[in-house]
Parts: sequence; C-alpha cells; structure tokens
Amino acid sequence: MKVRFIRFVEEIYDVEDKKESKEVWIVTTNKSICAETLWKIIHKRWDIENNVFHQLKTECHFDHCYLHSPTGIEATVGFMIIAFNLTQLYFFRNIRGFRKKDFLQIDIIEDLKDEMLLIKDWGNPIFNSA
Repeated sequence: MKVRFIRFVEEIYDVEDKKESKEVWIVTTNKSICAETLWKIIHKRWDIENNVFHQLKTECHFDHCYLHSPTGIEATVGFMIIAFNLTQLYFFRNIRGFRKKDFLQIDIIEDLKDEMLLIKDWGNPIFNSA
C-alpha cells in the first residue's frame, strides 16, 4: 500500500490586507482522488467539527461521559443527537425567519425553559407540594 502526502497552503487576507498562510497536510492511500476533492473534504470536516461537535461539547456539556459501557455510551450519544436534531428542526422550521433574525439558539432555549416554569398545570415536580 503506497501512501500519498498532499500539502495545501491557503493564503488568507484580513481587513488590513495582512497575509496569513495556513498549511494543511493530508495523508491518503487513494491515488485516484483529486486534490480539489480532498480540499472539499477537509473543509466539510471542519464544518462538522465546528458545528456539531462544538455544539454537543459546549451546549450539551458532553465533554465528559459518565458511562463506561459501550452500549450506554452509544445510547446516550444517540439520544443527544436526536435531541439536537429535533431542536434544530424546531428552530429552522417553526420560527419564521430564524436565519435572518440572528437569534442565539441558547437564548431561545432559555426562553422556552422559562415559559415551561410558568405553566403550573403540566405536572412539573418542582410545583408539587410534599
């Protein structure tokens, strides 16, 4: 199996026309894939990293897993991904103009939690008197 090393150098200019170079190395065993396709794969991977994994780590506090069995970890991750997808579906399908209004998702979630605490008849154990 022959390994192929590919080096990408990207020049980024900021507002003051300062040039910054980013260098990325890729190692692949696939000789038939072109460099442009590899570049697109890198950028898509960073989209996933910055959006999905960052959200799970910062907003869902998934930086430490308290389970140690593979089945438990898989179930927990599955439930968290389902909850994340349902939340995103709610934001983008039920809130009109969500993309254009620059709402912070955490603010909407906090508002929903506050509204749920105001409703006393929904069986919230906080309001049950002992």
